[in-house]
Parts: sequence; structure tokens; C-alpha cells
Amino acid sequence: MGHHSNEAYAAKVAGLPRPTNSWPRWVVSGGGLGLLRPAPGSWGTVGPAALYWLALLYGLGDPWRSIWCLVGAIITGVLLIYYGKWACAYFQKVDPGSVVLDEFSGFWITAAFVPVPERFSHGFWPTWLFTAGLYILFRLTDTLKIPPARQLEGLPWGWGILLDDVAAGLQANLVAQIIVRLAF
Repeated sequence: MGHHSNEAYAAKVAGLPRPTNSWPRWVVSGGGLGLLRPAPGSWGTVGPAALYWLALLYGLGDPWRSIWCLVGAIITGVLLIYYGKWACAYFQKVDPGSVVLDEFSGFWITAAFVPVPERFSHGFWPTWLFTAGLYILFRLTDTLKIPPARQLEGLPWGWGILLDDVAAGLQANLVAQIIVRLAF
């Protein structure tokens, strides 16, 4: 990861006193999803993907579904910026794996304004398959760290934790837009 090579920033994080209050850990870990192992980022993406799938399953149409995704991305992003320094101090890491609000934001950006083909817009399995496709696209772009995601990861505190996933979400959204428009 880009900011792991920034020794000065890592030293700042190591020098932070560990907070005595632990309740924000439930906020930054997405209600505890980020505390699951292995692959906390994948577990963390399950939360927003499940909420998106339920919105599809119960017929929340666009533009309301997309507005809801953007509002979710903004709220989780603001929470991560607010608690970012706390999270680094609590977990004593530059980019703690247990912090998954960035996955929430990134997934919701991935899903926003992607048209849902008619065949995937109704029913348990079709809506699940569409959501799973978005999940896979986001996890792929988040894992690959295609520029500028890797560079954004080097920003301090919550900004670096969040913005690489925002970039990955935008990249996944672009790929999803292309696939849906060309294939369906």
C-alpha cells in the first residue's frame, strides 16, 4: 500500500496514544463487519451490498435508489473522515483492515446510477446476481488499486483510507455502466 512506505506518517500513527473509548470501533468497522476474518474488506462490502440488494428486491427504482446510494456514500465517508485519526490511533495502523466504512462508500458509488437491466430488476435471484456482479467489480477495482487509487491511499488519516475506495468505486461504476449498456 502506498502510504505504508511513508515512514514519517507511520511514525505519527505509532506515536498516537491509544484512545480509551472503544465504541467508535463499531462505527468504523461497519457494525462489526470489519472485525470478521479473513478478508475484512470483503466482509465490509457485504453490508452495503446487502442493503442495495434489498432495495432492488423490494422495488426501489431509480433515481431514488441511486440518490440513496450517494447519500449512504456521503454519510459513511463523512463518518470515516471524522473518525479516521481515531481509527489509526485505536488500531495502531496507517490503514486498519478492520475499518470498512470506506468499503461502504466505495460500493455505493459503484452502484449509483448504474441502470438495472429488466431481467435483473425483479425476483430474488436476478436481483442477487446483479448485486453480486457489482460486488465483484468493486472488490476487483479495490484490490487492484488502479491509479489514482494507489496514490490517494497515501493521504493521511481518514482521507487516505476513504479516497482510494472512492476511486475504486468510480472505476467500478464506469466498468458497470459500459457492461450494462453494451451487453443488455
